[in-house]
Amino acid sequence: MRITQVRSQTFANPCIFNFGEVCTREYNPIKGWEVIVTVQNQYFTYHVDESGSQIVLDPKTTDSGSDNSYQLPRAIANNILRDASRRSGENISNLKITQATRKTFGNACEFNFGEVCTQQYDPIQGWEVIVRVEGQSWTYHSNESGSQIVLDPQISDSGSENSGQLPRAIADRILRDAARRSGEDVNDLRISQSTRKTFGNACEFNFGEVCTREYNPIRGWEVIVRVRRQTWTYHVDESGSRIVLDPQVSDSGSENSGQLPSAIADKILRDAARRSGEDVNDLRISESTRKTFSNRCVFNFGEICTEEYNPIRGWEVIVRVRRQTWTYHVDESASRIVLDPDIGR
Repeated sequence: MRITQVRSQTFANPCIFNFGEVCTREYNPIKGWEVIVTVQNQYFTYHVDESGSQIVLDPKTTDSGSDNSYQLPRAIANNILRDASRRSGENISNLKITQATRKTFGNACEFNFGEVCTQQYDPIQGWEVIVRVEGQSWTYHSNESGSQIVLDPQISDSGSENSGQLPRAIADRILRDAARRSGEDVNDLRISQSTRKTFGNACEFNFGEVCTREYNPIRGWEVIVRVRRQTWTYHVDESGSRIVLDPQVSDSGSENSGQLPSAIADKILRDAARRSGEDVNDLRISESTRKTFSNRCVFNFGEICTEEYNPIRGWEVIVRVRRQTWTYHVDESASRIVLDPDIGR
């Protein structure tokens, strides 16, 4: 073995340090090195911090040995077939395992069929198992002991998703919520469509754009409400205890109204002066826009955020610093002031 390359690095945040493919732009730096180790004809990439207390191997590095060796234990095969029988309604004798492959899953997210996972290397040894169910092929992941068996969440449970009628009490709650948000009279609003649905997990239920494929189902409805000339989409669970509006729907009222308070302007200018080394009197706010950030990730300049609706009201503020324009997000109380992490330190 030989270390063939060492490069001093400042990793922007722990996600990048841990080889995350999908990371926010939060600036929480880790100073250290990127190290390449040559082993026979392979290259192993490591990230290590300055103290050497954190050493992380790129999870794309393949473990040695064949992953396809060994035979699926009969006990695990039986557990998988029983699960497929329960979900499909088919007799277990009509189901067949057509393929079982020994696998090392890079981490729990990959094991749980996550579509968007960090590349943290925390391996789970197990199997990928294909089951023939009527005319479909169902994919399962199982760990070595068989204590964890996960079905690909893209597999639909049996039964019609569109059956069942939206209960009147839930319809009334949705209409009241739409009236409150829009300022319209509840009698002027109409539900134009309600569809029985099983949401794969809480992220999908909450309109997340980037969700893992973990199967943790929530049964309920997708409900379309007509509000003036708009259609608003709601997700609601069976009990009506969780009602979520698509965060792409704007609250009523102009987002650009209101003037940035001078106390908040002063705090932002002082922060820009401290970071840039300029005199505060040489800095100017060139633009301030009243905004509702749909959640904390968006407020913190996250590039890839779920669309969970957990709003933060505040402002987007542009500061002129020499020949640059710096963008800040600030909440209404000015307790949180965040500079766009693309601005060079």
